[in-house]
Amino acid sequence: MTVPAPSSRPPSMETDKQNLAPPNAARLLYGVVLRPDQLLWDGRQYTGPTPAEVHADGARHVPGVVAVVIRQSFIGVVASQPGQAQHAKSQIHVQWSRPVSDTPKPLPGAPVTQSARSYQYQTDTQAASWAIALFDEATLKVWCRTTQPESLRHEISALLSLAPEQIQILPNGQYPTESYDAAVDAALLCMHAPSRAVKVAQPAHPATLIRITVDGNQNSLTEKLSQYPARRPSVAALLCGLTHTTSATAVQNNDAYGTPIRLTFENPTTPISTYPSEQVGAAQIFARESFFDEACKAQKLDPVQARLNQLKHDLTGRNLIESVASRAQWHNRPSKSGTGQGFAYGHVIDNEQDPPQQVWSAWVAEVSVDKEGLVDITRLTVGHSTEELNSRQATPEIESSLQQFAQGLLKPPDAFDQWGNDKEKPDFQVARPNIDIVPQQNENAVSTHIAWNEKARWPAAAAIANAIHDATGVRLRDTPFDSRQLQQALVQKPTPPAYKKWTYGLLGGIAATAAGLVVSAMPWRSAIAPVAVDTRIYSEEAINRGRLVAIAGDCMVCHTAEDGLENTGGRALETPFGVVYSTNITPDPETGIGSWSYEAFERAMREGIHRDGRHLYPVFPYTAFAKISDTDMQSLYAYLMTQPAVKHTPPKTELAFPYNARPLMAGWNTLFHENARFEPDPTKTTLWNRGAYLVQGAGHCAACHTPRNALGAEKSGEKNYLAGGFADGWEAPPLNELSKAPIAWTEASLYDYLRTGFSSLHGVASGPMAPVVEGLAQLPESDVRAIAHYLSSLNPGSPESEPAALTAAKLEETSRNNSAVMTMPGESLFEGACAVCHDAREGPPLFGSRPSLALNTNLHSDHPDNVIQVLMHGIADPTQLGLGDMPGFKDSLNNQQMKDLLEYMRARFAPEKAPWQGLDEKIEAIRNQTVR
Repeated sequence: MTVPAPSSRPPSMETDKQNLAPPNAARLLYGVVLRPDQLLWDGRQYTGPTPAEVHADGARHVPGVVAVVIRQSFIGVVASQPGQAQHAKSQIHVQWSRPVSDTPKPLPGAPVTQSARSYQYQTDTQAASWAIALFDEATLKVWCRTTQPESLRHEISALLSLAPEQIQILPNGQYPTESYDAAVDAALLCMHAPSRAVKVAQPAHPATLIRITVDGNQNSLTEKLSQYPARRPSVAALLCGLTHTTSATAVQNNDAYGTPIRLTFENPTTPISTYPSEQVGAAQIFARESFFDEACKAQKLDPVQARLNQLKHDLTGRNLIESVASRAQWHNRPSKSGTGQGFAYGHVIDNEQDPPQQVWSAWVAEVSVDKEGLVDITRLTVGHSTEELNSRQATPEIESSLQQFAQGLLKPPDAFDQWGNDKEKPDFQVARPNIDIVPQQNENAVSTHIAWNEKARWPAAAAIANAIHDATGVRLRDTPFDSRQLQQALVQKPTPPAYKKWTYGLLGGIAATAAGLVVSAMPWRSAIAPVAVDTRIYSEEAINRGRLVAIAGDCMVCHTAEDGLENTGGRALETPFGVVYSTNITPDPETGIGSWSYEAFERAMREGIHRDGRHLYPVFPYTAFAKISDTDMQSLYAYLMTQPAVKHTPPKTELAFPYNARPLMAGWNTLFHENARFEPDPTKTTLWNRGAYLVQGAGHCAACHTPRNALGAEKSGEKNYLAGGFADGWEAPPLNELSKAPIAWTEASLYDYLRTGFSSLHGVASGPMAPVVEGLAQLPESDVRAIAHYLSSLNPGSPESEPAALTAAKLEETSRNNSAVMTMPGESLFEGACAVCHDAREGPPLFGSRPSLALNTNLHSDHPDNVIQVLMHGIADPTQLGLGDMPGFKDSLNNQQMKDLLEYMRARFAPEKAPWQGLDEKIEAIRNQTVR
């Protein structure tokens, strides 16, 4: 199948005035796709792994599944709920047939010489997106966000054998993102569910790197690329066998180099880009213009004059360069240490226009670089010319767009305490450069300005890189430009002699340790005077950042009583030493923290000392909060102080002697508390450090998931860290290698569980974990991914283990055919109370999802507490719609029936585990539990 995509100007998204809105949730089905683990193509067709055998019967029997779609290498599932679709996907077993060689030999090309230079250009990130497709009454409607609706229409037309007139492309309201891939997936899947709309979610894609090696001399120039310079079709179309025939959306004009350019590729097959948009052209200009500048510097040539010498027959290009150089005072620039100018030029043919248009652009960037390697873009002089008139975009909008684009080429310092898109906030931005757009006029229309074309931005990266080299003598060949890399290349400050540094460090460490011990051992601390807090000084950014810190720290969960007002305290927290009631942390000056200075607040958070000087009990996890960074702590204070003040006095905590003697906490702190901020591990990635910071600090995961000693302190040692604990009568299972989960947790399954409260391979979040998941759903997606990344590193699993889907199938098959349990007393209880929702032999679920008990971590645990809690109290408030409620059986099952049911479930769904002991005592204790 060959489909030539039309190369016309992208029209506005087509709309159906009678039915613009996507179908409501009641009409939706949900689709997921199973991709090969390696997506490759040769610029024309898919060349990656293909399915030799597909076993999908297990998926088809999953309750709620509407269809399993297999078309060549495209495999997808349609189901009633997202969780059902994901679970069915995990039940599909594919034996992939690999290409002849997984590591193809590089294509022959010019040999790499000493003059060769390699460059890496980072593409834009792709935000999460979605699409909905509905085939009804011979019309296919697709709701999505794409800049290429006509290409999408023709591609779907070819794949589904529909006339283009039968396909309507409608907007889904998302901006800015690209859901082209999800749209084709949804279109393919909805054809197997007539008259039902199918929604497909497309996850966020990180930025990828395009590598280009340039080598050449005055006679020839060779480029070796890691990706094909063409806009690809959808992944689904390639997997279904579509042959791509479209040329590149922007062709480079090589006249500017005065020599032939030969394109080669690192491998005959290259990875499919994360989404169908071409950025190879921008990467090519970055590499070529950087290489051209390097060659000019090596030969002591002025790059502007050298380029003019090459453009003898291109009057438009020459005039453009001369006007930009003149406006930027290229030949009259003063020489100042730490400053530099850089020039770059581009000339492309934009095939996305109809007819194709030529685009010329010239840039002069001016930068200043300090001794720490931080780059400030001070001025950008930009000229552009096209064959199109009547600009559709005002100059101020163009200037703002160019400012943001240029800033995006400078990599902000990586920090473990950045929240979500902090890099886009003012605190993380360099000063905005001055933009000077040099006006150009069309030679055939006097006084008519040239239309702006986004491809005129492409020389920006090379201009900035060339300016940085001019200022520092350091050549940066990777975007975004990293100040750390630049700093390492610059001359470092001399360091003191090693012995002096060592002795100063030793003495300082001894002094700091001694002072810390003296302070923490004081049985009573001095009070900090109350103050009147002026909240007008806090910015919106600081308050919002503090909100995220509060969510990550579960402040609202612990400081809000059941049916109480948020943060007014009164929640009963059960400990081995008695019940502790949380306090009011609203800014009420009498009953809350409204009169607390930041100094008092920080002392409480880091040292566990109340404003009045008394010690706080460590059920308030100041042992973890001490790790929070100063910026996050200040932001948290700003957030709490700007919330509504509520006058409310919660119940007073009254523990029995000796636990009511708060001064004794001074000794506890000396033994078990270290007031130290989080220190990132320099050997780990920023993502790992971010996850560690959230888990160890604000998230205080160890407070529940680490075992405690007789004095209530978290047990020390690597093996004890996150090795499992108890909270509010629930087991907080081990998160390290001691995990009892029958299927190892992966980064992906941890993310699903933490983000949605459900993992098809593990179960549903309940008990104290449910409100934690509700909070995590409000955090930036990147933070939840960081947590999952860090936690997965604590229990990496065995690389030799069989696929999770195969293990899941075996466990479920064993539970279905376990004849040994059929005579147990709990069999009839299970059939009457549980089977309708939890037994796949009982037909489709009546509501919600059907969590697999054979895969449930709680049934495989050494402790029955969580299973008893759920059986007693049910799940009345699931973490997300679609999971369904579960009733509690506390009032309908007596202790003996509860014991029979527990023994049956343990024997059937975890037959390799020993029977639970002490069930009578556990059941009685949880039935009489007052705090839950």
